[in-house]
Amino acid sequence: MQAISDTVFQLSSQFDSMFLLDMHDNDLAAISDIFLTSHQQLSEETARYAWLAENGEITELKRRVHLVKPLWGYCGLSEFQTRFQEMENFFSTNPSINDSLIRLETENPFILEGLELIKQEANKIQEFLKQ
Repeated sequence: MQAISDTVFQLSSQFDSMFLLDMHDNDLAAISDIFLTSHQQLSEETARYAWLAENGEITELKRRVHLVKPLWGYCGLSEFQTRFQEMENFFSTNPSINDSLIRLETENPFILEGLELIKQEANKIQEFLKQ
């Protein structure tokens, strides 16, 4: 007879655990997959932001910020979703190229932190599921 593990996985405090577990029926594998997919999409999109700003494509930059904003929330990181809403609002004012680049430079550490949180949490879940 196989022993039942009493070990329960706890999502890191930065994540809205209740939302994630309710939304995905406590399926940690699904949550990990969502984290990995979202990480890839967010990484690819945010990597384009500086180029768009440098080339004066502020409307497209705003559109792309808007498109990925829900991914942060879907990952249970509402603080990051809110920050992307603030970025979207900023780019809606049609700022200069210089102001856009300064804003992106200011936001970049926050974006990188969020991406790292998602990646680390996906890895932690995968390691837990191997037990």
